[in-house]
Amino acid sequence: MEDPAKEIANVAMTVTAAINPEIQKTAVLKYYAEDMRFRHPLCAVYRAPHSRDAMLAILQWYRILSPVLSVHVNHVTYDAEQNSAYLDITQVFHIRWSPFKPAPARLLVHLTLRPTPSPTDPSKTVYVISEHEDFYHPDDLAALVVPPLILLIRLGLHAATFACRVNARVFGVLGYWSVRDGEGEPLPPVADDEERLLRGKKGRKDD
Repeated sequence: MEDPAKEIANVAMTVTAAINPEIQKTAVLKYYAEDMRFRHPLCAVYRAPHSRDAMLAILQWYRILSPVLSVHVNHVTYDAEQNSAYLDITQVFHIRWSPFKPAPARLLVHLTLRPTPSPTDPSKTVYVISEHEDFYHPDDLAALVVPPLILLIRLGLHAATFACRVNARVFGVLGYWSVRDGEGEPLPPVADDEERLLRGKKGRKDD
C-alpha cells in the first residue's frame, strides 16, 4: 500500500471476500508481511518466519466455509504516526452447511503496518500488514457460527448487568466499596447548573 488511508478498506475486503482463491492469495502475499501476526477469538497466528502462510490458510478456509460472504467497511481510522489503522466492519458470514439464516456481525479490526521499500521501486515506501487483530462482541461472534444463540447471549449480558447493579448496591452497603478517612482526592466543585439540577431532583423526591 502506498496510501494506507485510501487503500486499507479495499485491502480488507479483498483478502476476506475475494471472488476467487487466486485473487485472495495474490492480495495476501502483496499486503501482509511474511512474518505477520494474527489474533482472533477463535484462532491465532504467532509471529515467525513464513507465518503469513498460516494466515492465508485461515482466510482460504474462511471462504470455503462461507462461499457467499458480504463485507462492508463502515469506517476507517488511520494513524500515520503509529502506522496503524482501525476498521469498523459489518459482515454476513454463512456456513455452507448451516440450516440457520445468516445474521450480520460487527467487528473492529486493528491493523499494524510496517513501512518497507517497494519491491518494484526501492526508492518508494510501501506499507504491509505486520499485525492483524479482530475484535468481536460475544453476540457478534455467535452470529458467525450459530445465529440463534444471539438472543441467549444478549439475555445473558443483560442478566450480568442486573447482577452487577444488585451486587454493587449490596456490597457497597456492607462497606466493600466505600470512602475511608484520608483516602483519595477531593472531588472538583460542582458547576452552578449541575447544583441547580441536583437541587431540583431532590425537591421532586421530597414532594
